[in-house]
Amino acid sequence: MSMLDGARILIVGINYSPESTGIAPYTTATAQALTSAGAEVTVVTGIPHYPRWKVSDPRYLAHRTMLEHIDGVRVLRVRHHVPSTPHLLGRARMELSFFLGAVRAIRSCSTSFDAVIAVTPSISGAAAALVAPARRGRGVVVQDLTGVGAAESGAAGATVARLIARAEQRVLKSYDLVGVIAPRFGDVLSSSELPLDRIVQVPNFTHITPNPISRTEARVALGWPTDAFTVVHTGNMGMKQGLESVIDAARDAHHRGVPVRFVLVGDGNQGPQLAQLAAGIPTSHLELVPPLSEDRYPLALAASDALLLNERAGVREMCLPSKLTSYVAASRPIVAAVEVDGISGRTLSGARAAAICSPSDPGALLDTVRALVMNTARQDELTTNAAHYGAAHYSAHSATLRYQAFAERLLDDRPDAMDENDG
Repeated sequence: MSMLDGARILIVGINYSPESTGIAPYTTATAQALTSAGAEVTVVTGIPHYPRWKVSDPRYLAHRTMLEHIDGVRVLRVRHHVPSTPHLLGRARMELSFFLGAVRAIRSCSTSFDAVIAVTPSISGAAAALVAPARRGRGVVVQDLTGVGAAESGAAGATVARLIARAEQRVLKSYDLVGVIAPRFGDVLSSSELPLDRIVQVPNFTHITPNPISRTEARVALGWPTDAFTVVHTGNMGMKQGLESVIDAARDAHHRGVPVRFVLVGDGNQGPQLAQLAAGIPTSHLELVPPLSEDRYPLALAASDALLLNERAGVREMCLPSKLTSYVAASRPIVAAVEVDGISGRTLSGARAAAICSPSDPGALLDTVRALVMNTARQDELTTNAAHYGAAHYSAHSATLRYQAFAERLLDDRPDAMDENDG
């Protein structure tokens, strides 16, 4: 019988199903993995708002707290502020409102919990989870480093970013076990005096099923042109993505008559500004597409000739973009405009799974794409390497086992196991 059978586990994180992008699919999968092993899981989460930063279902605005049951998981929704533009003050207000709501929701639970698992971001959710009594252990899964992100994305000045990082480190050090989605996260956290023996690897996984239809069929289904070499970027359109350089590359391609088309699929706080920058560039070279439904998203991957990971210059340690787990399963070459010594750059160069160029450099991006267009052998090589890397690191079955092992370590009350948790 599994150690998880009958265990009462609380998970706290602001993003959860039905959000289908970002970190929500992984938090949802964690809850489902523990439930499938026999645990009684309660999730305290926010209201669906990502990536558009708006609440489209009015049900979630009608009550301060809302109870749902999703695939055997008890889900307590906490109504919180959702900034229309997630700048620093708007995000701070959201964090505070979620913290207060999550604390109320946790204290309203009539049951005690054997283990507590938080997910960051948000920091406030991880802080709120600390008020829950845990009979055994507390763990936190770090999807993004918020303090580093505030500095690298330019969302906050140096002083504010340091304060955010200090608060984040203090919260993380309060946990018995810290799961990280990339080894480099562990390096960053251990350098802030978090004991290495509290840090464990819990990589994300591929949560989409690739669509097997042809590239042409996918483009017809989406209403896209079928002729140009098409480079697709999916996901959040925020500060850290630095998508202005992609728009500049598309403009350059148009002016030079290069038959390359960039498609940006998604939304985010920089969406309106990007739309303004894109004005005047014909759809033969650039198109901005609103977020696609979960069943249509694989069509965008299938419609591409290459998939783009784009980060602002200076972004190194803040995150490993979740879109990579989808990209490596899509049977398409990857182009990465990233810092080669950052988390994304190291991951992709180590796997030899992407054509890498300098970030925030439109000319370098367009030249890299043009070189790929002319080299089908290179396209095949990158596609094969990405598929191998994905199979080895991002399988859903392996992720389920990792989530269960993470929770089991929190539940293991043997003296040696608890010594590990205490560092």
